[in-house]
Amino acid sequence: MTGLDDYARSMLTRSGTRGLPAHLEAAYGIDVAAISELDLGVFLVERRDGPDWVARVFPASRQAGAAAGDAAILDLLAGCEFAAERCATAEPVTMLDGQQVLVTGYVEAVPRSRRAERIRSLGGFIRLGSMLSRLYTLPGQDTITRPGGAWHHLADGAPNAEIAAAAALLAAAQDTVKPGDRAGYASLRAAVDGFDGAGDLPTALLHPDFVLANAIASPQGALVMVDWTGAGIGPRLWPLAFLLYTAGMRGMSRVRSVAGGYTRHLRPEPQELSRLAAVMRVRPSIFEVWRFCTGRKSAADAARAVAEIAAHADAIAARAVQEFGEAR
Repeated sequence: MTGLDDYARSMLTRSGTRGLPAHLEAAYGIDVAAISELDLGVFLVERRDGPDWVARVFPASRQAGAAAGDAAILDLLAGCEFAAERCATAEPVTMLDGQQVLVTGYVEAVPRSRRAERIRSLGGFIRLGSMLSRLYTLPGQDTITRPGGAWHHLADGAPNAEIAAAAALLAAAQDTVKPGDRAGYASLRAAVDGFDGAGDLPTALLHPDFVLANAIASPQGALVMVDWTGAGIGPRLWPLAFLLYTAGMRGMSRVRSVAGGYTRHLRPEPQELSRLAAVMRVRPSIFEVWRFCTGRKSAADAARAVAEIAAHADAIAARAVQEFGEAR
């Protein structure tokens, strides 16, 4: 992973996870049958003596108390009966090899072959839009003081922290750029320098990645949002912009669905709509920066992708502004 700076590299590092079953058994007195890794640092904990759990092992470089902050937000969501994963115990945070570990209940999903059908039956993007605006209006948010919304593989904090981390990654990769790739690299640097983190726009409690991939369709007929790592207070346009982008890339009719659902609880402010396109391009473009910095793409290919993202964002944002105007 040439080009990654030390902090970004540390965010990808976990240690001692082979000892996770014994650690959980000692900490909670449970009987672990097996564990399997679902994602980086995220483990399904199959139990013999009760319902299954999910254990998130965070990098040692993560700020002290951050996992407890995640747990406090999950408790707030539970108190508001918001459809999210729940802490598995009253004391869900422990330490393993200098790393914070958070345990939550495992949210069972319908079989993959039935997922699309079940999500459609639950309202699909209309439901997601409605859930997002309801999240922004939940009571008790004034008790949350930490910033949130950044992609946790890069940074903890508000979206501007994510943008700063992407800029740091690019700076660290400068010496690895081949002569024929310098124009692409310069284009990426210019794009990141112009990113809009929406830091001066209206704020609310954010899920950092409020998209379909993190929505679990359960056999009980619920749509449950998981992976609240790094949730906190930030510009509410940030998750809405990315949700609209992912919806629009599946088809413009989905943009209408998100807008229709969102306006059930809230309407975007004029200043949010005027900056929607600029904010919308940031997260998918950061993914392209990440791909370049981790050696998955050349700078030229990543820069071309960023230009395409900007064009898509302009079109999707224009459609979204129209739909929000019509959703009365």
